[in-house]
Amino acid sequence: MVAPRDPPLPPNRLFREFESGRMPRAEFQRAMAVHARELIAEMEEERRNPVAAFVEHIRNRRAATRLAKAHGEAAVREVFATLAELRDFPPASLLWNASHRHVPLYCFLRMTVEPLFRVLHLRRDERDTHIEIEHRFFGSQQSTRELITLRRGWHGNLYPVARRRI
Repeated sequence: MVAPRDPPLPPNRLFREFESGRMPRAEFQRAMAVHARELIAEMEEERRNPVAAFVEHIRNRRAATRLAKAHGEAAVREVFATLAELRDFPPASLLWNASHRHVPLYCFLRMTVEPLFRVLHLRRDERDTHIEIEHRFFGSQQSTRELITLRRGWHGNLYPVARRRI
């Protein structure tokens, strides 16, 4: 399931695959080790350049505060958790635990440091949520902009309706 050049599934999907019995333990551990190595590399980079890490931290906190003030933290978390379930969506590896309230909202945003994940616009109405994002993952040279439309179903949960690159 995890090829050396393919990014592994986000941890939320890895857990589901493993717990359902569709993934053997050894494969699960290999995929989780890839995520662990990415986290360790990120921590080492922050240790090498603490000033840049602090500036990035402040940018992420400001962006998260603006989003939470404009739309409410619970609504932003719900949108992020829905995005984490999208297939072929690289930011899912950052957003996989967005519904966990003990993880600060700013941890999911990356304004200037790769992996990049920015929310450019978020618009909500009674039925639909439109979110324009920009992301850059896996050493890509260019950022990808996407407009994703989410709709609230009769059961109350958000689900993706449309997704297009801008």
